[in-house]
Amino acid sequence: MQELEAVRAATDPLDRVRLATEALAGYQEAIADLGRIRRDAVDYLRSQGMTLSDIADQAGVSRARLSQLSTTKRTPERIIFSEGSTITIAVDTKQEESGRPVVHQEHTAAIEILTRTARKVGLEVNETEYIVSPGLIDLNREGLVVVCGPRRSPLIAQMLAADERYGFGKDDQGWYLMDKSSGEQYRSPEDSGKPGDYAYLGRLPRPDGRGFWLYMAGIHAPGGQGAAMFLEKELSDLYRDAKAGRWSCLVKCQWDSTTGQVQNAELLTPIHHVGRPGARSRRK
Repeated sequence: MQELEAVRAATDPLDRVRLATEALAGYQEAIADLGRIRRDAVDYLRSQGMTLSDIADQAGVSRARLSQLSTTKRTPERIIFSEGSTITIAVDTKQEESGRPVVHQEHTAAIEILTRTARKVGLEVNETEYIVSPGLIDLNREGLVVVCGPRRSPLIAQMLAADERYGFGKDDQGWYLMDKSSGEQYRSPEDSGKPGDYAYLGRLPRPDGRGFWLYMAGIHAPGGQGAAMFLEKELSDLYRDAKAGRWSCLVKCQWDSTTGQVQNAELLTPIHHVGRPGARSRRK
């Protein structure tokens, strides 16, 4: 190490202090960078289904050391997901002709995004549930995140009816999202052959009144992925604006017409904060 040799070679004590301080600052920055790189790698491997034991064994490192150094500090933003230490992600399914339930590809991507986002704020995914017909789900649970359209669950439809600002509607042309205060309707670009969709995103009260659950769903499946992308990107601002309160908004997303990959997501309408007169407007 050249810096270390330079410190050792210095004869003036003041030069040693200066050189050692500069070297330590450089090493600390490098250590922090290496730690972030390792945490990102561990998070990715865990999102692919590997356990810490699997990673430690295959990487040839101590599991205890890996667990200690890869632990993510809990941040205030985690309150949007849960007041505890874990979350449960529940997603809807569709039935194949054989009767076997399957998960939309976009909802699988949403699970990965939500898992990554939760881990960034110090939470772990306790379980992933799959909602099947007739769409029954226990909403009175701490740390519940639901990705399920109202067409798949009448219970979800009933819960969304309590939102005085935003919600889903249906007519002879199909499903749409709406701003109840203005009466404006938002029909998915996908319905007219364009590569885009709209989604509802909100933190809603539990039926038992003892907390909240996080909800997102598109008019079509890509909208759910777009809502998860928006949540990941804007989590800090959502926490800053709403803290642990109740809020809802509509999100729009677009995807590459060639690959089908959702590329970006942003606000379609202002964020509605229950009990507050203001709302954050569209953010680029």
